[in-house]
Amino acid sequence: MIYFTADQHFFHGKVIEYCNRPWKDVNQMNNELIKLHNSIVSPKDTVYHLGDFAMLRKDQISKIGPILNKLNGTHHLILGNHDEGKPFTYVNMGFASVHTALYVEEFLCIHDPAMAVAVNDNQKVLCGHIHQLCKWITPNILNVGVDIWEYVPISIDYIRELF
Repeated sequence: MIYFTADQHFFHGKVIEYCNRPWKDVNQMNNELIKLHNSIVSPKDTVYHLGDFAMLRKDQISKIGPILNKLNGTHHLILGNHDEGKPFTYVNMGFASVHTALYVEEFLCIHDPAMAVAVNDNQKVLCGHIHQLCKWITPNILNVGVDIWEYVPISIDYIRELF
């Protein structure tokens, strides 16, 4: 199965406050995000992370590898505004691929929905970046961020139903 998610913000303590996440601290948030992810995603599945996987300074990015190793699935990253590392840094930590944008079957995957302004109205777009603001930006742009989907990835089959 293919899954999509965005804006986990691992290690970002302030996102708990900003997005009213139900955890007391960053350690609890990280552990719960891993547990919730693994309750949906199997080791054989593929997951596309549409940006802001973690919130770390460049000198702290090595913390991503151990988190990624705990998550079920094969992982691909579409870079977000808080993904500070270079693409090969993420590949070396376990992501199968890293992109600025990517087509996955019929969906254009990006981080920031503002990047979709030049896309025609028939193109189905998946994004993150806006956290709990809304699920639908326009009738063809869907937010797959964890803050709007109960902190779990969503399947391509369910997304197709929504469209």
